[in-house]
Amino acid sequence: MSILKRIIKAKKAELKQKKIKMPIGEFLKDITKAPANRNFRDIFENNHFVVIGEIKKKAPSGGVLKASINIKEISQLYEKAGIKAISVVTDRKFFDGRLEYIKEVKKYSSLPVLRKDFIIDEYQIYESRYARADAILLIASLLEKRVLTNFVKKARFLNMTPVVEVHTRDEVKKALSSGTDIIGINTRDLKTFKVNLAKIGSLVKCIPRDKIVICESGINTAEDVDVVTEGGRVKGLLVGSMLMKARPKEILEFVNDVMRNHTGE
Repeated sequence: MSILKRIIKAKKAELKQKKIKMPIGEFLKDITKAPANRNFRDIFENNHFVVIGEIKKKAPSGGVLKASINIKEISQLYEKAGIKAISVVTDRKFFDGRLEYIKEVKKYSSLPVLRKDFIIDEYQIYESRYARADAILLIASLLEKRVLTNFVKKARFLNMTPVVEVHTRDEVKKALSSGTDIIGINTRDLKTFKVNLAKIGSLVKCIPRDKIVICESGINTAEDVDVVTEGGRVKGLLVGSMLMKARPKEILEFVNDVMRNHTGE
């Protein structure tokens, strides 16, 4: 069984328990009183280019990235570095994530927060708003066309920005038909977890210029950034493993270099 299949199997079992423990009606009671979200889409409107920093302890492809995480320190460091949004991986079993990290990040940072998980059920969309996520990642390969379109609409209804992740041309078509404004091209194959940066160049050609394109995964060096931004179609980078393994000084230098080289700052 592939890693992805194991993740989805575990996610379904997890959701079954969650629905018993916290019915969706409980989310609705809280959501009606929740404060307004931070606008994730605006970071692209207000900046020529952005870096989205990710928080995750481990990954199936890279093992343990950071044994322990100080949410206050990393959130404030990311903001100080010039990162414009924070992605929080919330899958617990395979990534050692926590849904609670979203509220913590928002407590210590003014940046919008993207919930990154394997969202396969409408329950998780309400759960994301309950957790105070400003945006959610929807993986095109996991959802039927009709379901993806519904999830995009549901996210917007709950005042969250949907980001649709794609890996292939067929998935790009599915993402476009869903009505999303933001498409994330993941350079990592979810089945093999191998990275192919060249995928960016071929897939951006299929995406209209009125859509916002971000690169997900596989960024480790300045050279990697040059590869995925060639042609000027990519508006942002979502960087996880590299930042989690880097020292504070290295994070500051990396973001500074990226912004200087790709925005003229």
